[in-house]
Amino acid sequence: MGLLSVDLLITLQILPVFFSNCLFLALYDSVILLKHMVLLLSRSKAARGEWRRMLTSEGLRCVWNSFLLDAYKQVKLGGEAPNSNVIHIANGSCSNSSRRKSVGGKYGAKCHLLDFANSERPLVVNFGSAT
Repeated sequence: MGLLSVDLLITLQILPVFFSNCLFLALYDSVILLKHMVLLLSRSKAARGEWRRMLTSEGLRCVWNSFLLDAYKQVKLGGEAPNSNVIHIANGSCSNSSRRKSVGGKYGAKCHLLDFANSERPLVVNFGSAT
């Protein structure tokens, strides 16, 4: 199967969901417009504010790109875990004995994420934050 046919297949899978999202955004915009018009007719002070449309070309582009990102992601439920590169910051070295020789237990040594996996316990990854 060529790259073009894979892209076509993914596009055909995304289109129905994309169009249903477009329909939802159009329905949402029409409800908000109706609410805005009712407030204008009742001369309410709340009607003086601007309302932002959801169904815009920029919004549709964002929705489409999010579907494409989801379709092309490497990680799939039930599939193999990615073995990303990580930097070892704790004392010691990676748990894999073949990696241990190449790493040498140095601070900042490059390892792979699954080098820390163990069949006797789950691998917990903590993505810290400075905020």
